[in-house]
Amino acid sequence: MKKLEKPVTLFAAIEESQHEALRYIAYKEKKSIAEIVREAIENYTKNVSKKYPIHAGKA
Repeated sequence: MKKLEKPVTLFAAIEESQHEALRYIAYKEKKSIAEIVREAIENYTKNVSKKYPIHAGKA
C-alpha cells in the first residue's frame, strides 16, 4: 500500500450493492476497498479533467 502524502478522510454513503461490489473487487485484487476507491477517483478525475480542467492537485 502506498503511503499517502496528505490524506483526507472521505465519508460517503453508497448503496449496499456498490459496497458489495467494492468488497468483491478488493478481495479478488488483494487490495483494500480504500485502494479501489482511490483508483476509481483517480481514473474519474483524469477523464473529467479533459472536459473541465482541474487546476488543484494532481488530477
